[in-house]
Amino acid sequence: MGRFKWLLEPIQVGSLTLPNRMARSPMHSSLCGVNGEVSQQLLDMYETSAKNMLGLMVIEATCVDGRHTSHTELRIDDDRFEPGLRRLVEAVHDNGVPIVVQLRHYGMWGKDPVSPSGVACYGYARKKCVQPREMSLAEAEEARDLFISAAARAKRVGFDGVTLHGATSYLLQQWVSPHTNKRVDRYGGSFENRIALPLEIVRGIREECGPSFAVGYTLVADELLPDGITLEESLAFAQALEREGVHWLDARIGSYETIYSDPRGGSCYRQAAGLFHLSKAYKEVVSIPIFANCRGDHNVERWEEAIAEGQCDAIQIGRPLIADPELPKKLATGRVDDIRSCIKCVYCNETGTGRDWQVSCAINAEFGRERDFAFRRAETQKRVLVVGGGPAGMEAARIAALRGHKVTLMEKRAQLGGNVSIGSNAPGKELFQTNLIDWLERQCRKAGVEIELNREVTTDAVVQLDPDTVIVAVGATPLKPVIPGVDQGHVVTAADVLTGKASVGRKVIIAGGGEVGVETADLITDKGLADSVTIVEMLSEIGSDMYAPNKAYLVNVVLPQAGVKVITNMRIDEIADNGVVASDRNWRKHRLEADTVVLAMGYEPDKRLFQELKRKGIEVYAIGDCVRPRQIPDAIREAAYVARKI
Repeated sequence: MGRFKWLLEPIQVGSLTLPNRMARSPMHSSLCGVNGEVSQQLLDMYETSAKNMLGLMVIEATCVDGRHTSHTELRIDDDRFEPGLRRLVEAVHDNGVPIVVQLRHYGMWGKDPVSPSGVACYGYARKKCVQPREMSLAEAEEARDLFISAAARAKRVGFDGVTLHGATSYLLQQWVSPHTNKRVDRYGGSFENRIALPLEIVRGIREECGPSFAVGYTLVADELLPDGITLEESLAFAQALEREGVHWLDARIGSYETIYSDPRGGSCYRQAAGLFHLSKAYKEVVSIPIFANCRGDHNVERWEEAIAEGQCDAIQIGRPLIADPELPKKLATGRVDDIRSCIKCVYCNETGTGRDWQVSCAINAEFGRERDFAFRRAETQKRVLVVGGGPAGMEAARIAALRGHKVTLMEKRAQLGGNVSIGSNAPGKELFQTNLIDWLERQCRKAGVEIELNREVTTDAVVQLDPDTVIVAVGATPLKPVIPGVDQGHVVTAADVLTGKASVGRKVIIAGGGEVGVETADLITDKGLADSVTIVEMLSEIGSDMYAPNKAYLVNVVLPQAGVKVITNMRIDEIADNGVVASDRNWRKHRLEADTVVLAMGYEPDKRLFQELKRKGIEVYAIGDCVRPRQIPDAIREAAYVARKI
């Protein structure tokens, strides 16, 4: 096993023998049918993951009470769901992988919001405050019985076990937490009373399903709230769970109120990564296996180290398996450099939770589209010219080459990466370069793509090269507004600030509060390049184009702590020698002082080459920002589609 001895070593979890120590984290996908049934799309996704030497498949959080479900969620609360669940179990078992299902009650986040005591909660990702009603004692007992019935149904259809979702501010976490459980009956008040309901659920599952049926539990190590669950209480809860016969534990951190506002949250690229220090605390008080959620630490070397040092017994992997379902297989076969590692952009969270869409991956267009994007060799080899070396161009070149085409990629700059490489200079975004741009370049070269840098492509050059197909992916350029004073020397672009090509004075105004403006302000303050930074934005809020977790942390935490001033509903009309003149929505004029004005007002697509080639009748496709400026997922998806089409 060599380099990854511990990750690839089998482990006994209750009656289950796992072939290795990599388990799929039960990450919500919304790929089921609209009524919560298993869909072909869901089957394809899990079967793809199971084919790649996974140690344990933990199916996404599955609803035990359809009356309180929220958006599209897999369900196990009725016998009518059994046929589909049985097919899912068979698809995973056929690949030699044990499978368990995570059981969840949405609590305050579902329809007819309920909680132990009716305590309101604000969810950053959901962008709303929820006021649940208090559950009666009879409802609490009914919820307990629904968990037990769901576990019995899971055993009946062939699951090897279940794990209970006691985190992420769902019902069981609400019950254990002193912040949300203010009850005065037998389920509230003391610590022993607050943990009674989940313990009764575990006990009931044991009685109903027998001692060999695997049972796990996801609990919260620290809610990061003054009156919330503490590590001390969580460790005591872990011991109680072990006494009731739970076979393994995994710990999370925070709640919906804190997970995107605390630097320890580990979700977005700007937060610290990894929870191995917390998993180690559980190893010191219980003897059952501890599954560590990698929580943003996607370095496989670190996973091996954590197990070797006794910080955990196995790694529970979510986002990295969405980015690359083949991760376990590549690791086991010595192809670590080929792993497409997650960039922590949280697009999966944005699509699956923030917008209630089907979960998608920014860098893996195949996720959730396994059948539609099935890889096939090209019937006829073509000479393909890709113009532009950003993520769209490289992804198109990579896939076209793997399909058997002879591909040449030309980039006018001295390096590949386009605007993504520029943006990767923002604090915390280094993974965008190392895990996406560097990976794409490496894979293109392995696939045989001929790369030419410092090569600007004209229509005449294309005609002379005479390729069979051209893919234009030249991207977009920073928008330069037509306002007086924009050409002055103290006016610079955000791109030049991010790359260090332009310096700034002590007092900076950033014109534009989208993602680029926010990240430029973060870089300037993080590096101490200015004494004051002010963002001026036309809209009523900044960060409107950012994914919710990133926006929540940067806009609500990082920038305020750095002293960044934000002015919204304000349009810049003129750039003066010592600042800007702007007008508010009531047409009142305001003079704002600045030594440097940084333009972050969006991008404009470069469509010239595509339009010229189209007029000449050349087979040409446009992808990415040269169609219209958007984000990484759009570029990767369009590239993956076009490269499979030619």
